[in-house]
Amino acid sequence: MVASPSAARTHYHEEFNLPSFDDNIFLVWGYGSILWKQEFEYEAEYDTYIKGYKRVFYQGSKDHRGTPERPGRVVTLLPTEDDKEARVYGKAYQLPTDPAKLRSIFNALDTREQGGYERLLVTLYDAHPTTPGAEHELSLRERGVDTQGKGVVCLCYNGTAENKDYLGPDTTDAMARHILGCTGPSGPNREYLFFLADSLRAMKVDDPHVFELEAAARRLLAEEETN
Repeated sequence: MVASPSAARTHYHEEFNLPSFDDNIFLVWGYGSILWKQEFEYEAEYDTYIKGYKRVFYQGSKDHRGTPERPGRVVTLLPTEDDKEARVYGKAYQLPTDPAKLRSIFNALDTREQGGYERLLVTLYDAHPTTPGAEHELSLRERGVDTQGKGVVCLCYNGTAENKDYLGPDTTDAMARHILGCTGPSGPNREYLFFLADSLRAMKVDDPHVFELEAAARRLLAEEETN
């Protein structure tokens, strides 16, 4: 049940311009490095997808997979104006309900994603609905979660084409070469690409943009080894 007016309430959510931490359950949706490197506490994870977007390696990374002098390439989401049914698959991570823990998690995530990303509220669809073949939004109650009357807030971190670190599109080979030539505090840019492709394969998800870029990078590496 939602906390009563007489219960001690917190105001941490106001620091993040988010709905009440007392009255809502929060899900963070990962579609990039969060798939293999959460670095935050969570209670459950769900295979899910969003609609009307595409995942692209168009975002520059100066603080994780590159440097200010040579930014790496990481994924962001762009709206698919011509296909509102386009899907991007990822995982939703159900965060603890303790407001103090939520404050700590969002502080850490906001710092981690400060390189051009902003929080984006999303509608999540269940990748494994209880009725096979049906399409419907993720329901925590159907997944056996006692929500205690709380609302559910789903969000991710996204870099728009207007942010200062946005690199934009290029040919597949050019992006692959760029990725192979970058590294940053979080490791080589190629590791990010390969880990993402492995994570999507583990989910049995097809993402042509990611897999074509991975194939190009591996081909270029093989050509380097034979030359």
